[in-house]
Amino acid sequence: MKKKRQFMIEEAFVVAKISGPCDRPRVIDSLRGKEVVDIAAGGAHSACITANGELYTWGKGRYGRLGHGDSEDQPRPKLVEALKSYRVIDVACGSGDAQTLCITDDDNVWSWGDGDYGKLGRGGSDGCKVPMKIETLMGQGVMKVECGSQFSVALTKSGAVFTWGKGDYHRLGHGSDDHVRRPRRVSALQSKKVIDVACGSLHCVACTDTGN
Repeated sequence: MKKKRQFMIEEAFVVAKISGPCDRPRVIDSLRGKEVVDIAAGGAHSACITANGELYTWGKGRYGRLGHGDSEDQPRPKLVEALKSYRVIDVACGSGDAQTLCITDDDNVWSWGDGDYGKLGRGGSDGCKVPMKIETLMGQGVMKVECGSQFSVALTKSGAVFTWGKGDYHRLGHGSDDHVRRPRRVSALQSKKVIDVACGSLHCVACTDTGN
């Protein structure tokens, strides 16, 4: 697994679309002085994690993808209050879509935003505007989450890969194009130890500990 990117926000720049486009990287002033250790960008929203485990989100708020309990757009990073008592260690934003996932250090995976095709992993298609736990992944030792278009992926410390959400184009890796509404282990990778995963809009790739 690749090391977390660690940097002070004074050294990090972003092309932020707040009141309009900008043609060069600009510092996010509201994050000055916070030690940001991870970042994620979706189709219309962004997220970052600080060294003390705080999660900030900003951008388009439709479907509750920012996790603030509403659908309001946020032009500046805002703390996700629902996770304030937890330490967030990883975050992923939907690729051209409206879901967000994160992991906390108590071995829980959380999801929120648009729930179409079951991509939030709780068995239905209902969305939510605040983070909610994915019960199927409790205690699985998930260390990384990824979001594609209408689907989600989780990688565990033991090297297991789980996918769920929209299944057409075989993006979930289960041998069919069925939609899956709760995390399901990818059986074709069960005999291998996966160390990293990545999602495109409609596909997923995995790297094993043998370099395949």
